[in-house]
Amino acid sequence: MGRRLKDQKEKRKQEVRTQNAQLHAAVSVAGVAAAVAALAASNAMPGEFAAAQQKTPSNMSSAVASAAALVASHCIEIAEYMGADHEQILTVVNSAINARTDGDIMTLTAGAATDADLRAAATIKATMQKGPGIKAFSLGEDKNEEDKEANITAALNFVTKGGELLKRTRKGALHWKQVSFNTNSNWQVVAKMKSKHMGGTFTKKKKCVVSGIYTDILTWPGRDKQDWSERRAYFAIKTAERVIEFECCKAEKQMWTEGIQHMLNCRTSLS
Repeated sequence: MGRRLKDQKEKRKQEVRTQNAQLHAAVSVAGVAAAVAALAASNAMPGEFAAAQQKTPSNMSSAVASAAALVASHCIEIAEYMGADHEQILTVVNSAINARTDGDIMTLTAGAATDADLRAAATIKATMQKGPGIKAFSLGEDKNEEDKEANITAALNFVTKGGELLKRTRKGALHWKQVSFNTNSNWQVVAKMKSKHMGGTFTKKKKCVVSGIYTDILTWPGRDKQDWSERRAYFAIKTAERVIEFECCKAEKQMWTEGIQHMLNCRTSLS
C-alpha cells in the first residue's frame, strides 16, 4: 500500500511537470507568433503607403500581415485554453513584439524550439512512468533541462551582441576585429566583422556566411610563449572562401562556440 501511494504521488508530480512544460512551450510559441506578426505588420506599412501613392493596393504585404496576426491570436488562445495566466502571456507577448532584428527573432525561435523539446521530453517521461518497473525521473533532471535552456539563451544573446576577437589572416598576421553572429532572411548564419584603421579614421566591415565551426584549433605559433597564454583559447568558423581562426578569452570560448553551433543547428532543422 505504501509503495502504491508513493507511485501515485510520483505520477501526479510527473503529470504536473508535463503540464507545466506544455504550458511553457505554448506561451513561448505564442510569443514567437506575436513577434512575427508585429514584424510583418511593420513591413507592410511602407508597402501600403507606397501603394496608396500609386493607387495600387499592396495585397501581398497585407495578406501576410493578416495571416501572421491570425496565427498569433490562435496561439494566444491555445495558451490561455491550456491554463496560461493572462499576465504571463501579456508579458511574453509585449517582450516579443519589440523584436526587430534577425538575432532577436532567432533567439525567440530557439527558445521556443527548446521549450518544445522539453515538452516532448516531459511527455515521454510521463508515458514511460506508466509502464511497470520504470523508475520515476527525479526533479534534478528537470532542473538540468531548465539550466540547459538558460545556457542556450545566454549563448545566443552573447554571440548576437558580439565582442572583440583576435583574427589571424592567411599570411599569419593578427588583427583585432569586432565580431558578432546573426541570421539573414534565409536563416543562414552570418558573421559580421568590423575593424577600425588609421586611428579610427575609417571602418572596414565584412560579412560572410558560416557553414561550420571548429573548436579544436591548436595554439597559434608564438602565442604559447607569451604571457597569459594559459588564458587564451581558439576556435574557427568555416565559410565558402576559407576557415577563419579566432583567439578569445578561455572563459568565453564556450559561449562563442555554443552560441554559433546552436544557430547552425536551428538553420539545419529549418532547412
